[in-house]
Amino acid sequence: MFLVDGEKKKRVIILGSGVTGLSAGIRFLKSNCDVCILEKADHSGGLAKTVVRGEYRLDIGPHHLFSQNEAILQEILDLFDKEELVSFKRDAKLLFNDRFLNYPLTAKNVLLQMGLKHAIFGAISYLWSATGQYPELLGKKSEETSFQDWARANFGRYLYNIFFKPYTEQFWGVPCEEMSVNCVPQVTKMSFLTTLKMIFLKKFSKETLSVAERETSLTLFYPIKGIGAIVEKLKESFLSKGGMIKLNCDVSGLIRDGNGFIINYKHEGEAKEDKAMHIISSIPISSLVQIIRPVPPEIVKQSANSLGYLSTIVLYVVIHDRDVLDCAYLYMVNRPYNRVSNTNRFHHALCPEGENMLALEMTCHFNDETWKSTDEELYERCIRHLESDGIITRDEVKQFFTVRVKNAYPFYRLGYEKNLATIFEYFKKIPGLSLSGRTGAYKYMDIDQCMEDTSDLVNSLKKKGAI
Repeated sequence: MFLVDGEKKKRVIILGSGVTGLSAGIRFLKSNCDVCILEKADHSGGLAKTVVRGEYRLDIGPHHLFSQNEAILQEILDLFDKEELVSFKRDAKLLFNDRFLNYPLTAKNVLLQMGLKHAIFGAISYLWSATGQYPELLGKKSEETSFQDWARANFGRYLYNIFFKPYTEQFWGVPCEEMSVNCVPQVTKMSFLTTLKMIFLKKFSKETLSVAERETSLTLFYPIKGIGAIVEKLKESFLSKGGMIKLNCDVSGLIRDGNGFIINYKHEGEAKEDKAMHIISSIPISSLVQIIRPVPPEIVKQSANSLGYLSTIVLYVVIHDRDVLDCAYLYMVNRPYNRVSNTNRFHHALCPEGENMLALEMTCHFNDETWKSTDEELYERCIRHLESDGIITRDEVKQFFTVRVKNAYPFYRLGYEKNLATIFEYFKKIPGLSLSGRTGAYKYMDIDQCMEDTSDLVNSLKKKGAI
């Protein structure tokens, strides 16, 4: 316990000031804790930040805000004045063999938009897989099921070969047979049959919405100053409630000390030491294992190092104001980028009047050829495809920017669950230390799900009497 303004409060230190860290901080403050957030970067935001370059506001790829948890959604909406948000329905397409299909890919797309050949072969292939080829996989998820086996079972070999395999391998950069089924969020709810029911019967339970269903059935919101405005609002709320954020912090040691922790770090180059009853980590697991003391067993260190993250680069290309894509998102296969976003479809205030930006999202592995490429090299690699696809011409481009993120997606290779279980089992034995969020808990989550995760965490600690 620590004496704060004459009152004893339990001190909580949070590593990382993204949505998870800030949301957790607010909840701990409401539970009468003393909270400090340590952030390695010179700004808050994590994966949800909006980078400002002059008059341009650059998200890490424009993303909508949505949630099927009404309490969490209202909590976020209450951060904003009404005029600070816009709302709409998802507007996405997939460029497939010169055809623009509605996205996410659905049974209706296959039957009506992909063409007669693909519809016939896709349907036959699906029926074959459903009745005999992989019946044991349908509707089930085995610990060692690969994405290849799951996709073939749920969509058939034909659709797997012409779409799911090339797109997934383009995104993750490894063969589908090496990826876990969990590389698709909530995969057990995205089967072909579920999609058929959603499209043609229009009945499904909101408690079991897949990512595809979440985005096609729920109202989407977007802050007019970029998705990073959510972080800024959370930060304002956290600070107004008495929380503290220290930027430019390099944590070197997290030492278990009796009923609490001693944490050693450098803040703007000056050595510091702090104490806390609880530590909430939203940083990469491998980074946490490196700083915790006593030093973890070798198997824990090996497991942590095996849990990698996929990196992402977003190339923003500035052109004059025109509605280039006739949609907000365009997914593409066999291109250097996975998705192109039409930023003026999100909000025109993201760039100066009379201009528009295309956001080209590229995934890669940290320090691979793509990551090491200069901005100019990435632009040259992309502009050739934009021109050949008839999207824009080189002469239209006014300028371009990039935003790079090292740890963007948990990398779900086959066998990762065993390594993650080893990590969780080890940290479960350290009272007062919790892993949370997309990066910290190694779990793919959207903004609303990160906030829901922190709510569950704090409520669980309260029930146990830990805070």
